[in-house]
Amino acid sequence: MTTAPDLSGWTVSLDLWGTLIVHRDQAAVTDWRVAEFTRVLDAFGHARSSFQIRHAVTTADRLALHRQRHDGTQPTVGELLAGILDPLAVQATAEMLSVLEVVHTHASLRGCPHPIEGAQDALRALAGTGARLVLTSNTLSTSPQVHRQMIDDLELSPFFADMLLSGELGIAKPRPEVFATIAERANTTPERVVHVGDDWLTDIRGALDAGCRAVHYRPTGRPARPDVLAITALDQLVDAVLAARLPADALSYSEPR
Repeated sequence: MTTAPDLSGWTVSLDLWGTLIVHRDQAAVTDWRVAEFTRVLDAFGHARSSFQIRHAVTTADRLALHRQRHDGTQPTVGELLAGILDPLAVQATAEMLSVLEVVHTHASLRGCPHPIEGAQDALRALAGTGARLVLTSNTLSTSPQVHRQMIDDLELSPFFADMLLSGELGIAKPRPEVFATIAERANTTPERVVHVGDDWLTDIRGALDAGCRAVHYRPTGRPARPDVLAITALDQLVDAVLAARLPADALSYSEPR
């Protein structure tokens, strides 16, 4: 019987979107949000064309995502809705906002999120090493409550000792405080944290700048950045995390062929 590698005393932080789960139909998320915003605005006496609403929704999403990725800003639901309604010159009542909040924060479910192939097996293998597993995700429009329910429904929750969601923290990756919080809540130091993610700026650069180790998940197989551990499939994850423990000048990990 092969003995599992020992990662006791180490914390492995994993990104969610693009690393462990993806949408089956990304376009359905925007389409449903536009359709529901159109219906709700019309019901409350603020009829706008679907074209106007789609433009407002996609522009607001793009700007919010840019600020989050580059500044680590986590907007509130109210700020996200204002980013859509203000360009439409809509003065919303509290009742209308409460309806739109549900639409906005649940839209992601319309894309049918599902685990990436091999995600459960990779998490199970990591858990078997004795490492503390933490989910670290930027939430943006989808509320933390919806995220937690979705993670439960996808049967991923049991693998994680902790979950850090930007909507609860009030800040987002790549802010160094996010990665410091991972270490603090694990009662360890950043050097004993390995963060895994698919986004170079928020996951890899953010983790390294905060003093953590990092593994870049690149399922498309695009060339890796120099001196950064990278994998193209989740079944390579345990080996990559083991390699990430080594000092930077001793890394010699290469992806399995």
